[in-house]
Amino acid sequence: MELLKSAENVLNILCLWESNKEQSLGLNEISKLTGINKSTVHKILQSLKKRNFVQQNEVNRKYSLGVGILRLGTCVLKNLDLREVAHPLLKQLAHMCQNTVTLGIRSDNNFIFIDRIDGRDNVRFYCDIGKVTPFYGGAAAKALFAHLSDGDINKILQSIEEKKFTKKTKGKSALMEEIKSIRKNGFSISDEEVDIGVLAVGAPIFDYSGKAIAGVAIAGIKQTFTSEILEINKKLLLEYTHIISKKMGCSSNTYK
Repeated sequence: MELLKSAENVLNILCLWESNKEQSLGLNEISKLTGINKSTVHKILQSLKKRNFVQQNEVNRKYSLGVGILRLGTCVLKNLDLREVAHPLLKQLAHMCQNTVTLGIRSDNNFIFIDRIDGRDNVRFYCDIGKVTPFYGGAAAKALFAHLSDGDINKILQSIEEKKFTKKTKGKSALMEEIKSIRKNGFSISDEEVDIGVLAVGAPIFDYSGKAIAGVAIAGIKQTFTSEILEINKKLLLEYTHIISKKMGCSSNTYK
């Protein structure tokens, strides 16, 4: 029982960074938030620090997650069936459209990128693997969000705080209106809503039950996205998301 309690204490401390807005936490804060005495918290943090699961700022002495957690996260990503199925197809898609292609899934009430293939321009967008973003933050996120259940959509909208990435970032009310269009057309557009000068088109991936499980986007420099190229990329995206969905067991009826 004592060993189980110790393991529970470690997990409770690590999970603080998932639920807390502050990414740097002091010893007293961690003790207060977890209800674990400071002496025990300090011992746990030192063990986690040795394994690079947490790191400590030398100036303010606060703790944040370390690269050890990222390595574990990478192991999880490697074992995601969706990513294994989608990755080779996304590479083909990126080669054909010559733009950056991203893949993301739902993480509680947010969207997290789990794969990315850079295009020829190799421009850095707000979509690195492991990056968490609100559902109104980009084409891939909006494509998945629009195909969630109405109950999940309302729940998520109530929980998220609006954040402006650019002047064109859409708020909750505008997103609700856009959902209708995304569901009807099967794709979403993000026009400089996350990164200035970046245009993206997104589409969902469905599983065997017809449930939307991911969003894929093609993103590139807006100046190079003529209406003709946008139309080509849109068709390619829908073609490849359909293929991936079918490989995930989705019936053709989902697209009718």
